[in-house]
Amino acid sequence: MDAEERRAYSILMQSELETIREHLQRYRSVTLQLLELVPEDALHRRETEGARSFADIFMHIAQMEEFHITGLFQDRWDFGGVRPPADPPTRRRLQAELTATRNVTLDAIASLAQSDLARATSVPGISVSRPLRSWLWYLVEHEIHHKAQISDRLTRIGVDVPFWAFALPPGMRPDRRPPTHRG
Repeated sequence: MDAEERRAYSILMQSELETIREHLQRYRSVTLQLLELVPEDALHRRETEGARSFADIFMHIAQMEEFHITGLFQDRWDFGGVRPPADPPTRRRLQAELTATRNVTLDAIASLAQSDLARATSVPGISVSRPLRSWLWYLVEHEIHHKAQISDRLTRIGVDVPFWAFALPPGMRPDRRPPTHRG
């Protein structure tokens, strides 16, 4: 087995908990890259009345994650924590919120055994119980959904967005064909 086959095999052998953690870490890295790309004058701008600003979307990602993690792991469902802050958050505050929330999430997941993923879990306002694994994957999917919104809006204002799946150096996009050189 060559090095590439060993790497592929090790990925296949990861536990679901390790896979969830890896996805959460990787996607948060891209979310933080997106935050860095938002022009300062656009951070709090709303496309239309009632729409979320870039800052609102980033804060929403952090708040919804905190809401679900404290609920799922501490049975503390604080609906009051899911609202726009009184003062518009700075880019640094958003970075700090996204980073701190993700660290709490990763610590909580580290406390789980693989068998905990099957535990039936109820969320207030949702009439059906779902396994804990479904709620953890929901956190991944929720962030992907909002990263797509942010990427779309950034593209419309002329920002070249990073690759959606990996935090890569600026301009590196494996989904785009490199320019051809004519000699």
